[in-house]
Amino acid sequence: MYKVSTQEVIMFGINFIKLDPSTHLMQYKKGEIVKQGVGMSFYYYAPESSLVAVPVTSKELPFAFRLQTEDFQKVTVQGQVTYRISNPEAVAQMLNFTINKAGAYLSEDPQKLDERVLRSVQVLLRDNIQQQKLKASLGMAPTLVKQLDIALQNNKALNDLGVNIVDVSIVAISPTPETEKALEAEIREQLLKEADDAIYERRLASIDQEKRVKESELETEVAMQRKEQEIKEAKIESERAVMKKRNVLNKENMQASIAEEEQRQSLIELKTSNDKAKADANAYSIEKQLKAYDSVPADVLKALAMSKMKPEQLIAQSFENLTKDGNKIGNLNISPELLQSLIK
Repeated sequence: MYKVSTQEVIMFGINFIKLDPSTHLMQYKKGEIVKQGVGMSFYYYAPESSLVAVPVTSKELPFAFRLQTEDFQKVTVQGQVTYRISNPEAVAQMLNFTINKAGAYLSEDPQKLDERVLRSVQVLLRDNIQQQKLKASLGMAPTLVKQLDIALQNNKALNDLGVNIVDVSIVAISPTPETEKALEAEIREQLLKEADDAIYERRLASIDQEKRVKESELETEVAMQRKEQEIKEAKIESERAVMKKRNVLNKENMQASIAEEEQRQSLIELKTSNDKAKADANAYSIEKQLKAYDSVPADVLKALAMSKMKPEQLIAQSFENLTKDGNKIGNLNISPELLQSLIK
């Protein structure tokens, strides 16, 4: 049972009460509030007064509700709700918070307030969980917290009681042990399957990538072969053009050589004809000269010939004449000047 901390002095029905700052005290006389406030202290006449003490501090209520999902699976929702009484007069009208001289509550209504708050939380959780399947409900704690906070703030029953929800939190949403094991096995199998699928996908991706690489290599090789063929064909065409030009050049050179040879032949024939004519002319001249010399005596011809000789030739002729007709030379003296002139 709740009990409020008080200090009382009892004397002839006049009592003194003093409460801590966490309690809102109201004094009723004839059904009307004559005094109220937080942490009040005053004297009162007990036979005519009723005292109502409402705690205004926040209170934390842990909870653990076993609920059922849409697919008929049991889950346990664990959490905590924090509330405070923001309107002591309203809650005093709905519940009995009257205290006796010793500060103890005269009824169990203060405990029922906790039950009403938890029941409101349970009803809201039930309505939300029943609309979800098991797997979805296990992961909806953050969503539930937001929905609970809004729903509890707008809850008419709590507002009528003057209760303000300070905070609500959900620690865990758990299935039954058997369901948890089944889920673990299912998730384990799913993870293994996903791992196998990932391996297969990697292998397929690797095969596909390798296929693309090979196709790219083949395309590159075909392109290179095509390019090499084009280069060879271009080279052949270039060589053909060069050979064609070379043949044309050779033909032109040959024609030029033929023309040159023909000109040379014509020149040789002309020169031969000229030389022949010149030789005939010289022969004719010599013949005429010889015929003219036939009537001239030999001594005269010799004298004429010697008249045109140089001195050294004349000396050589003299030496020759000395040896003719069996002449013998015993001694022959040649002066150095003569020899020097002959050598020069």
